[in-house]
Amino acid sequence: MMINTRLKLLLFVSLFLTTTILLSFAGLKHIQKENLQELSQSMQLESAIDVLRSRLWALQEFQDKEVLTQTLAAHQQLKQKLAEAPFLAPTAKILTTNLNRQADSLSALLDLTRQQINTSPQRGIISARGMLTTRFNITIQSMSEDLTSLQHLVIDSLAEQQSQILSTTILFLLAGSIVVLLVTISTLKAFRESLHHMTIGIGRVSQGDLENPIEIVHSNELAQLAQKFNAMTRKLKETTIKKEALQGEVAAQTKQLKRQTQKLKYVAEHDDLTGLYSRSAFERQIDTAIARCQRTQMHAAMLFIDLDKFKQVNDNLGHENGDKVLLTAARRIQNSVRSSDICGRLGGDEFVVWLEPINDIEEVSLVIDKIIRQVSPPIICDRNSVSLTVSIGVAMYPGDEVSRLSLIKIADDNMYQAKQVNGNSYRFTEQAAQQVDKSETG
Repeated sequence: MMINTRLKLLLFVSLFLTTTILLSFAGLKHIQKENLQELSQSMQLESAIDVLRSRLWALQEFQDKEVLTQTLAAHQQLKQKLAEAPFLAPTAKILTTNLNRQADSLSALLDLTRQQINTSPQRGIISARGMLTTRFNITIQSMSEDLTSLQHLVIDSLAEQQSQILSTTILFLLAGSIVVLLVTISTLKAFRESLHHMTIGIGRVSQGDLENPIEIVHSNELAQLAQKFNAMTRKLKETTIKKEALQGEVAAQTKQLKRQTQKLKYVAEHDDLTGLYSRSAFERQIDTAIARCQRTQMHAAMLFIDLDKFKQVNDNLGHENGDKVLLTAARRIQNSVRSSDICGRLGGDEFVVWLEPINDIEEVSLVIDKIIRQVSPPIICDRNSVSLTVSIGVAMYPGDEVSRLSLIKIADDNMYQAKQVNGNSYRFTEQAAQQVDKSETG
């Protein structure tokens, strides 16, 4: 399989995993919204039951027509909320039916109370008034218990649905991660083996050995290069020229192949458009830089740079002009830092810069100001002037973190905070910002 095809497969799997995560979060949000709505309805029912409970107590205590009117209104409000309850699960329907039935029972009891309200009050549990009070209390208590069961049912349903979505997502992520791992290992193995055989073949040719061609063990771009190399050696073998001329030709061809190998290595490590380090090459450079800083006790900083509203450039001027803007921005960023600093493009309009060494946080601020000044001048694209602004997030080494992944994440988070401000802006972590404040006040 061609290396280009393998990389496309990795991209497809990565997009699939990303889509799976986004869909899972969307599903969880939808489920939470529905269950929160049901919980809100159940809380409103609980409030209506509590109001009715208090009105019933006042009614039984005072046997007053005004209190009866208030009780009937509270009962009607409870029935209305029961009619609006959106509980769809079978068990929830049963509980809702019970609540409606008990509300109807309260209607009958209230009718009896209305008939007896003008009669002389009676005392005792076996009296008509006492029995009505008991029935009211039992019905209200039963409704409270059913409502509690309904709330537990909603909570359990939410937990079960979330568990199902998370389990499915984990399975997809695990399967996708395994595929990515296998394809990556296979690609790395094929690349290393092909490059190893090419190196051996080039070494033989450089020593004048034209008898042994390069062994082709994989079908990829390097194999095509090896085939061309073997064809070249066969032609050299068949050509009858003087020894000096033959040695010169072999040396020239070998030099050309070495340049091609170096070009392949450069292409593998650098972004096609801007020439900056690619994501993987930048990460390797940063790992080396962090190890160097740990050994020498030097300080460094990670800058995460995003071009503001770059999508509008692509939409309004086209991708060709968008590429021109990206290339110009990349050159301006690289010209703003030292040759010892490391610049990379993570993708799209996102760039990263590693500043090493730095003496203090004010030095980082000066570099950022220089980057903003360099990037700000307008860029002319097809008679259109494009003015760029940037949002920059900063992570300090070792003040904020000491690992590559953590530094990139901190810088990325700070960049998104800086993006909340229109125009050129940058953000440190709160701890780093406090250091700036202390130095300024001091």
